[in-house]
Amino acid sequence: MISRKTTNRILFFEQLLLFLTALREKLGYTLSDISTLLCTEQKMIEPLLITMSENLMHSGTKKAAKTAVSSISSSYGLKDSDKKLLLDFFSELGLSDCDGQLAHCDLYISLVKQLLDSQREESIKKSKLYRMLGTFCGIGAGLFFL
Repeated sequence: MISRKTTNRILFFEQLLLFLTALREKLGYTLSDISTLLCTEQKMIEPLLITMSENLMHSGTKKAAKTAVSSISSSYGLKDSDKKLLLDFFSELGLSDCDGQLAHCDLYISLVKQLLDSQREESIKKSKLYRMLGTFCGIGAGLFFL
């Protein structure tokens, strides 16, 4: 059994990876503005993208990205480095030509994949640790009552 925050973090990055892949495809085929491209059906990242899209109209990309990333719920279990990664991605989104944006998406897709793989490995290790601790506590309690 792994913690809820670890599970939420894995789910968040899985949905982010799906969004980034879809965004890369949209960028390759359409010339829509960024607020249109930020529409998604991924439940965990949708509030982030809605906040980003709403703030793009009132402020610049970097300020909108900072507001959106700071609005992420702490229940997702994101670390400061995760939020910095998101801030870096969204603050540079839409600031270059199409080829630059495709390269930008490719870079962050690979970074999120690495982050997701490391998080999955960490959760496997932690679940083994919790199982072993439970087993040893059970054995210890059994020996204590004998």
